[in-house]
Amino acid sequence: MIDLSGSLITRRHVRSLLPLMRLSPAQEERLLAMRFPVEHGKAGAVFQSLGVDLDTLIDRMGGSP
Repeated sequence: MIDLSGSLITRRHVRSLLPLMRLSPAQEERLLAMRFPVEHGKAGAVFQSLGVDLDTLIDRMGGSP
């Protein structure tokens, strides 16, 4: 398993994931309101609060964990 705990996520990276997340405009706005770059764990927590978990996201990207 890859440890991404020290990784930083950029606004550009999050924007590239938006179509896969299938969020409402209000949810997208909330996500993009984060202060970037953001730690991987914090971004993951916000994704989860919006109903998108890592497994779902990986599945939508066509990969497997």
